[in-house]
Amino acid sequence: MFEPQAMTKVIIAGSKDYMGVVIDALHKHNVMHIVDFVNEDNDFKIGKPYATATKLSERAVSLRSMASYLSITGKEDTPGRHPEDAIADEIDEKTERLSFEVTQVTHNISDIDSRIKDINDKKRLLDPLKSFDLPLDLYGGYRSLAVFVGTAKELPTISDITNDYELETAPYMRGHAIALFVPREFEDDVLKRLQEQGYSALSLPEIQGTPKDILADLDAQLIELETKKETSQEELRTLRERYIDYILASDEYLSIATQKAEAPLRFATTKNAFIIEGWIPTKNLADVQRDVDSVTDGHVMVATDESEQISAEKVPIALENPMPSQPFEVLVKAFALPKYNEIDPTMFVALIYPFLFALMLGDIGYGAVIIGIGLVVQRRLKSKGIRDLARILVYAGVLSVVFGFIYNEFFGVELFGASGLIPSFYAYPMVPRFDNIATLLVFTLVIGILMLTLGYILGFVNEYRQHGVKHAVFTKASWLLLLWGGVLVVIEILPPLTKAAAISISPALLAGFGIAVIGLVLLLVGEGIVGITELPTLLSNVLSYSRLLSIGVSSLGIALAVNKLSYALFFSKGGFFVIFGVILLIIGHAVNTALGILDSGLQSLRLHYVEFFTKFYRGGGMKYRPFGLIRKYTEE
Repeated sequence: MFEPQAMTKVIIAGSKDYMGVVIDALHKHNVMHIVDFVNEDNDFKIGKPYATATKLSERAVSLRSMASYLSITGKEDTPGRHPEDAIADEIDEKTERLSFEVTQVTHNISDIDSRIKDINDKKRLLDPLKSFDLPLDLYGGYRSLAVFVGTAKELPTISDITNDYELETAPYMRGHAIALFVPREFEDDVLKRLQEQGYSALSLPEIQGTPKDILADLDAQLIELETKKETSQEELRTLRERYIDYILASDEYLSIATQKAEAPLRFATTKNAFIIEGWIPTKNLADVQRDVDSVTDGHVMVATDESEQISAEKVPIALENPMPSQPFEVLVKAFALPKYNEIDPTMFVALIYPFLFALMLGDIGYGAVIIGIGLVVQRRLKSKGIRDLARILVYAGVLSVVFGFIYNEFFGVELFGASGLIPSFYAYPMVPRFDNIATLLVFTLVIGILMLTLGYILGFVNEYRQHGVKHAVFTKASWLLLLWGGVLVVIEILPPLTKAAAISISPALLAGFGIAVIGLVLLLVGEGIVGITELPTLLSNVLSYSRLLSIGVSSLGIALAVNKLSYALFFSKGGFFVIFGVILLIIGHAVNTALGILDSGLQSLRLHYVEFFTKFYRGGGMKYRPFGLIRKYTEE
């Protein structure tokens, strides 16, 4: 629970005659992290894939192409599972038929899209001329006349160039559509004048008729094509419904078969033998050994490698946490996977993160909304990462409701008490934030001290495991002594300072100085001058937890502002204005809810990553990638 799963290094070796059945057994168990063999020499070579690998890969690519056309993502749920043998018997014939049917429809849709684009291009060119009555074929083809058809920001004035011209104009967008006919000898001068007016020429299509009639005909063609496209898309939807079970099952079958066929590329081989090296969770080792021994009649060796001290960086990491805390693994992985000899902080994050989030947000109304958002996201979205974040949001929302009762806040309004929404309720002590700023500030700093203490203790354990007790004392116990020595000193000198009184020398003060000095000496021995330069960070880390109060108070301030503005601007006037007041309340509190989720979530995460993790956690572990596949659509 507080460390990654125990792993055992395994070496599997035997005759190539048994390689296929060993691959099948390992794939079925889906627990062995295979270490790819890369260092070829005269004795051992990288294995060759089975002959079927190329065909399987090509078939998988073709099938996935069809799946993309049919909008099949692989995340759909289907009733029942398909036997592998049945899929293998029909996959070639059925995939060819599916490819033919889908290709026909998609080519038809592609052709329709091309024609629709062509029509829209023509409409775009003709749209400026829709109010002109001159047939399109008369806008060009003259020997003695130059014709300018297009748009311009300003109407052209060419009377100083020639009075012999014909000009037709119409307003178009922020300028004008123009059709200008001038004698050929004035073409260059007129073009220059038009360009000065922001002229842009239109390349007219070769179609008979007036622009207005042509546009009407193009609109009719467009409607017809859209109808045909919708028909073809309906055919695709029909194909999807008919083939979705087959595609999902076949894709899974091909993925499994391809993995198995290409597996020898990860092995060391000789002419007659193979060797597989990898890691298996210790709890699964006996099952794998028993199964491999069974399918090979004992002719393949499964041995554990304990001959040397293996670096923690080379051990794949599989986290193992109780079900309620598993969603928080996504936050740990976002920072870094732990190394094999390092404490897994997931459980600590699961206990602390929602608490810090709720301490900041702390409102019954906002908490209830957040719970609702989390539950909806869990139900609607399939992505595991998003669902994990949604579950975290639900946990944080529940605790936000709890803190909302403590703070006596409901969307920024007092819920219980003489001036609250429920004035008859006085059954428990409340801690309104605005009335208890100093108390809550001290509380947040205490949280900071406790979290740093926990971090240094966990850091001591990690350093002890990795480097021994001496190193742990110098690098972690020293900081812990400095922290608590400083705390004792501050507790003793702060009250007199705030009252401008003399500081008395007490046993606690002397003890604090003594503890701090011991910590300082250990730090100097362990980390030298570099460690001394980092002393100010200890104070900044503790003070950083004051953000737990500032974020919460700012959220409460926004809620109060929304409530008071709604009342002052609308509710106080009554009548129809009440509707606007309700709208302002909804929008204002929706925005504040979003800000509350963002601020509370990110600041809580920052306190973990920057202030807490840095005291004990480095990460850098290698992800555990077992050889196999969790079946969803097929069965053996």
